[in-house]
Amino acid sequence: MEFHALIQQYVDLLRPHFGALLRVDDSEEEKEWVAIMLDGSEEEFFFSLYGMDCVHLYWCNECFILDCHRESLVSSDTYGEIVLEGRLEPQQIPPMVVELVLRLRDSRFLRKREVVLGWTPSGYDTIRAYTILAETPHPPREPYRLKNITIQFCKTPLETGRNI
Repeated sequence: MEFHALIQQYVDLLRPHFGALLRVDDSEEEKEWVAIMLDGSEEEFFFSLYGMDCVHLYWCNECFILDCHRESLVSSDTYGEIVLEGRLEPQQIPPMVVELVLRLRDSRFLRKREVVLGWTPSGYDTIRAYTILAETPHPPREPYRLKNITIQFCKTPLETGRNI
């Protein structure tokens, strides 16, 4: 699959859910990355494709990194971000991104908790588990899990004293 076909795959999968709000920033055709906006001109919910094997998804000032070359990332690449751990093949990324986007749609970030599980094989970054709390009008019954990332949804902000 070529890069333009990958972009079109994302557009085809997401256009039914986002309609006219979905916009592709391909203003520079020669670049090897593209941003796909999911909230029109707001540009607060979008993802960037870096070639065929890396996506950065931005939502509520949080960044999810899905990268087939995770083991080559270092702490300066991932500091403060939510990094999907484990081996990925390029063809696995689009369905994961689409599912994550649809889960996060119409929700708002409340907080996250990170737990260090160990070190990457290079020793230059930590492996973490993330629990994210998001507020949404129609929360699902069960948390959403994507490998080391768990997203818990609630209808209203949690009462004081209750931790994630």
